[in-house]
Amino acid sequence: MKLLCITGGSAGLGAALVKLYQAQGWQVCEFSRSGQLAGHISVDLAAGNAASLVDRHFSQLASQEWKEVLLINNAGMLSPLAPVATLSDEAIATNLSVNFNAAIRIIAAFIRHFGDLPARKTVLQVSSGAAIRGYGSWSLYCASKAGLEHFIRALAVEQSTAAHPVVCINFDPGVMDTAMQAEIRSRTTEEFPDVGRFIARKEQGLLRQPADVAAAIARLVASEIQGGERYSVEEV
Repeated sequence: MKLLCITGGSAGLGAALVKLYQAQGWQVCEFSRSGQLAGHISVDLAAGNAASLVDRHFSQLASQEWKEVLLINNAGMLSPLAPVATLSDEAIATNLSVNFNAAIRIIAAFIRHFGDLPARKTVLQVSSGAAIRGYGSWSLYCASKAGLEHFIRALAVEQSTAAHPVVCINFDPGVMDTAMQAEIRSRTTEEFPDVGRFIARKEQGLLRQPADVAAAIARLVASEIQGGERYSVEEV
């Protein structure tokens, strides 16, 4: 049996991945606040106990035998989308809790519980072009994505000498037609100066469908991949 653990599988790319892997016969555990698909486990990643709840599930799952185990860290939030000077301490803390702190703690828990499993194991961090390019009003999102990419690279170095290594990679899904994109397009130029470019992408039909990106991820994970690398949907 093969196991997919995924965060943020309630909508968009995450939901597309859940459906795809379930259709392929994988057991899926999906961690989010509002998922409706089979395998959903209710977790608020902004809450202080989120990582410990996921950790307990990993502990139970790791006691079983698996042919392959995959963690896709997909959860993320863009808000607050606003200039730095307007950000409250609470909004900053919530964003970084979801986008950065919880992500690292969940990956660490995955390594602890599945690291010694003698099977194919992969951690795929869903990244963004924002990891390598700064966008005004996206400071927290950009910082989190950039930090996680470097975390994955460092983790890959550690795993390269492990007895049963976990292959850890970053993946840029490109610009998709999701609720996050709709949120971006709803902002004023005062909130997000580059909003016009994102509106134009939608009008020109340049947004990828989540199901197509999910299929690209599945192809990538099934191929020979190199730990620490940054892959893009355009390459798969």
